[in-house]
Order: sequence, then structure tokens, then C-alpha cells
Amino acid sequence: MNLASFGREAGRAAAALVIALIVAYVVVLATSQDPGAAFTTLLTAPLSSNRTLGLWVDDIAKLTLTGLAFSLIFQARQFSMGVQGQVYVGGLFAALVAMSPIGATPIAIPLSMLAAMAAGAAYGFIPGYAKARFGASEIVSSLMLNYIAIRVVNYLVRAHLAPPGTGQLMTEPFPPTAVFPAIIPGTRFDLGIVIALVCVVIVWFVLYRTSWGLKLRLVGHNPKFAEYSGIRASAIMVSAMTVSGAIGGLLGAVFVQGRAFGKLSIDFDGNLAFEGILIAIVARSRPLAVPFVALFYGYLRQGAQLMGIRTDVPTEMISVVQAVIILLVASSFTVPGRKALARLLRRDEAPAGATAGVAQK
Repeated sequence: MNLASFGREAGRAAAALVIALIVAYVVVLATSQDPGAAFTTLLTAPLSSNRTLGLWVDDIAKLTLTGLAFSLIFQARQFSMGVQGQVYVGGLFAALVAMSPIGATPIAIPLSMLAAMAAGAAYGFIPGYAKARFGASEIVSSLMLNYIAIRVVNYLVRAHLAPPGTGQLMTEPFPPTAVFPAIIPGTRFDLGIVIALVCVVIVWFVLYRTSWGLKLRLVGHNPKFAEYSGIRASAIMVSAMTVSGAIGGLLGAVFVQGRAFGKLSIDFDGNLAFEGILIAIVARSRPLAVPFVALFYGYLRQGAQLMGIRTDVPTEMISVVQAVIILLVASSFTVPGRKALARLLRRDEAPAGATAGVAQK
């Protein structure tokens, strides 16, 4: 992507964000008794302490990984919605390793991550193979697999993995050797952000510096041309869903082994994994843009949650901002008045040029 294209996309995203914030402020005015304090909390609360800063960074890491998982699928022009299910199976397998005797050893973290990635990849492979082999809709199959994964994992936690007779909805805490170390002590600023940034670089390299990435992008842009060129589009599509599933499984490990949890509980993702769709759409499925989108959206997400806790405005405010951003970025939205301003500038330049020509004569 050249600099001019980057500038246009960044301008569109910034304008969409400003308009969404204006809409949010209007809603705050209509629902809050102290709209000034509520909106100030939305904009400043994530930076108010080390703890809230850690919450923001934790969201950035998770949003980056889920955004990458969806971006890979969208690059292949597929619309699998299965990342949430992959997060759950990944979290389950990471927890099983962490709760085993391996969890008390120094290799607990890497082995848990590998187990999570393998489980997520297998779960991503299923809807891809079903589409390639049987023509099944990847949207329907992946959504159904999400429900299966969530229900099965929640059942296993309640019935088998939680301490018996306690009625708890979570497992015992993992051993310290199986929990990500904190970068800033006492916060959720942990190894997860490093993992997310490393994944960004790896996904970018694979997409733009390998033959597999070139084939995937060709299949996404024009599957018929790719087939004529000798590329097996169905195999590329299945492999893209499998790699995306591995990233989703890794996100599951980041959830359950991060400082926020350090255990496996029911409904642990809080629907955050599904919000990667927004990240991928705003980033135009470009891996290097994903962490920047996650940075700003994570800030708004945490600001909205803290606003819901500290003021009388409901946390659902972030849904308003999210919906407006999606509508503006996913449409053919342009900055209002840009064309009129360009015409005005050209009109001003024309008389100046004509005057200079007359003076030369």
C-alpha cells in the first residue's frame, strides 16, 4: 500500500472515529445527568492508573490476535465466523496442559500455547473442509461450531474441571509457572502483548513475503484467475481457515493464561473474540494496521466500561460507537466537504494562473 492510499484510509478511519464520538456524546447528553463528567471518563479513564492502563493493554493484545484471525480469512474472501469457538477450544486445551503435571514445569507456557494452537487449527479446519468437500456454507457451519465449543467447554468446567462440591464456575488457579509473567507488576500488562505483536510480524511476513501468502491473496482477489493459474483455490481456502484457527486457539491461551484469569472459567471471552470482525474491517484486513486499530478501539472499549462503572451511563454505549464505526468504514464513506474543498482550491488556482499569464504578455 502506497503512502497516498495509507493517508486516505487513515483519514477515513479518523473521520469515522470522530463522527462516532459525536454520536456517542449526543447519546450521553440524552441519558446522563452529568454528561460532561461521563464523557470525560470515557476519554480519560483508561490512563487514570497503572491498573486501568494494564486493562487497556490487555485488550489491545486480545483484539490484535482476534483481528489477525479474521483478517486472514477475509484476505481469502471467506466469511468464517468461527474464531470464538477456536478461542474456547484453545483455552480448554491450554488449561488441560496447565492443570496437568506439566503445568508446574518451566515448559508449561510454550506447551500450553502449542496445544491451544493445535486445537484451534483443527477447529478451523472443520468448516473449511466442509465447504471445500461438501459445499457447506462456512458462515453457518462456523457459527454452529461456536455454539458447540462454548457449550461443551462450559459444561466441562462446571461438571468436571471446577473443584467438586464448591459450585464454582471456574477451575483452580493455574500454577505460577503456567501463567504469563507480568511486564508491569500488579497489572494485566503481561506477555500477551508481546505474543500479539510477534504474531503481527509473522502474519505480515507470511502474507506478503511467501508464495503461500501470494496464492492466498490471489484467491481472495480473483479465485477464477487463481484456478486458471494452477492454484488450488479450495486447498488455499482450507489452509487459510486452519492458520486462522491456530491464531484463534492461541488467543484462547492468552485469555486463560493471562494475568486477567490464570484459570479457565465459563464464558471467559466476554464476546471480545467476536469483536475482531470490527478490527479486521476497519484495518481493511491488513496485518500491520490491525494493532493500531486495536489500540484505539481498545481504548474506547475500556473507556466505555469504566464509564459504565463510574457514571450513570450504561456500558452498552460502546455498542453505539462500534455500530457507527462499522457503518462508516464499511461503506463508501468519505470525509464530508472534501470534494467541495478541492473544487474551491482548483477554482482559486485558475484565476491566479490566468493573471500570471496576462502579466507575462
